[in-house]
Amino acid sequence: MITHTFTLEAMAMPFTVKLKATPAMGLSTQRVATYRQLIQQELDRLDHEFSPFRSDSLVRRFARQELTAPQLTRDFQTVYGWAVRAQDQTAGAFNPFFAGHYDPTGLVKGWAIQRVFEQYLQPALTRGDLVAAAINGAGDVQTGVAPGSPFYWRVGIENPLDPTRPTYAYRLQNAAVATSGTRQHGDHIVRQAPASLQQATVVCPTLTPCDGPVALFSL
Repeated sequence: MITHTFTLEAMAMPFTVKLKATPAMGLSTQRVATYRQLIQQELDRLDHEFSPFRSDSLVRRFARQELTAPQLTRDFQTVYGWAVRAQDQTAGAFNPFFAGHYDPTGLVKGWAIQRVFEQYLQPALTRGDLVAAAINGAGDVQTGVAPGSPFYWRVGIENPLDPTRPTYAYRLQNAAVATSGTRQHGDHIVRQAPASLQQATVVCPTLTPCDGPVALFSL
């Protein structure tokens, strides 16, 4: 098995892509470079649309009430629907209006990972060009394997009290893992009980639905 790994920078965080293929599949360095370019371009495009830091992003312009309905892209409407649904399903634990205006940052990362995976890597798995593929964006992971393949990904969950020792490891094929905690990004978990909760992890078939449940289990 041959493994190709590359890391991209987007949305102010690293995204690590891993591709696995057999020698017979002929996964060339040029083809890997193409995957890298396509994924980088899409992540950059989504960052430009959803960034809460860019004054010209759709998210910022929407917050300033500068946009009419026809100016909202299909991607924007899709993410807005996911964000409002997650807020409802978690009784407000996930809140895209936490800053006093619309900001879906907590959900966009997972949605973007799932989107680029389904757009560029899932077709390669279906065609048999790859044995397996995975994208890790700052701890949120989407994995996939080719139909009929026995390969599985081993995804470790960091121990928030000791990052040198994983607290658990999942064996996944076509699944996603999202983890929300306090060690890397501060105490952003909303709690009622228990007060000592440090981290929550959710496993789903795809990454976007994981973010809402992570907030719910963090209560």
